[in-house]
Amino acid sequence: MAEYTLKYINHRAKYDAADFIASCEQQYRAQVAQVAEEIAANSASKPIVLVNGPSSSGKTTTNDRIARALAGHGIHAEMISMDDYYRTIGTYDVPEDPENGVPDLESPVCMDLPLLSQHLTQLVAGEEIVLPRFDFETRTACPGDRALRLDPDEVVLIEGIHSFNPVIMGDLAHAATGVYLSVASAVVTGEGARIEPYMLRFLRRAMRDSLFRNSPVEETLHQWNSVRRGERLYISPFRGQANLTVDTFLPYELCILMQHLEPQLRLHGDALAPADLAPLAAALGSVAPIDYADLIPTDSVLHEFIG
Repeated sequence: MAEYTLKYINHRAKYDAADFIASCEQQYRAQVAQVAEEIAANSASKPIVLVNGPSSSGKTTTNDRIARALAGHGIHAEMISMDDYYRTIGTYDVPEDPENGVPDLESPVCMDLPLLSQHLTQLVAGEEIVLPRFDFETRTACPGDRALRLDPDEVVLIEGIHSFNPVIMGDLAHAATGVYLSVASAVVTGEGARIEPYMLRFLRRAMRDSLFRNSPVEETLHQWNSVRRGERLYISPFRGQANLTVDTFLPYELCILMQHLEPQLRLHGDALAPADLAPLAAALGSVAPIDYADLIPTDSVLHEFIG
């Protein structure tokens, strides 16, 4: 795990922000390039790529970046969204999260994993499948109209928190490459408080939820313990299935996320400790902002969270 001091981050942000951002982005790109090279080398025998990672680890963007990098190796990547394998609401009982008193929306029960496993097995066998489609407005699983068959120079990428679940990986380990994405870095503040990787992911999620999901920071705080419970139950036990890993953290992002979120974090500061996020309070008012508008590449993973 990488570890940065807030002093280092602030110094880079104040005195060479452009180079700071460029070097962080290059480090991320290098990891993606290495993953794509490994996938390409084994694509004939392992045409399935399962991309996993906890909330706000940058799965959607990194999935796309891997596909672009594979194109440089002459390999076309088809995409399957695990979201399309959600089950119709009302056809099953959504499990409860008894620890936090909220519905367990992270549970694999909410998804038709057996159907996804069947479809992947068919693709490996050279058969054609018809992908389902999930309507999020009506919360209904619908018949799809997109047929898919893998050509010899193609792989299929699937990203989602349940992609390493034994229902899927159990029969496909021989034909799949597992890629695990995470924030695998921590930041130590001047007071010695340690901002752990999951706390950095919370900042990403709080930013994204407030901007794109009409969910205020207060609601993200309320749900965070349940999100973390889902990660412990449904992701961590299967992490060993990963063949490759990517740390998606960009050290400069702390300067951007905190400058936007700080007012709301102060307003709801009493909720940080119950959500196991108390060290974020130690960083309030002490993170240097960055005037980043013209500095961040258009394909940065950070755009998944800040737009």
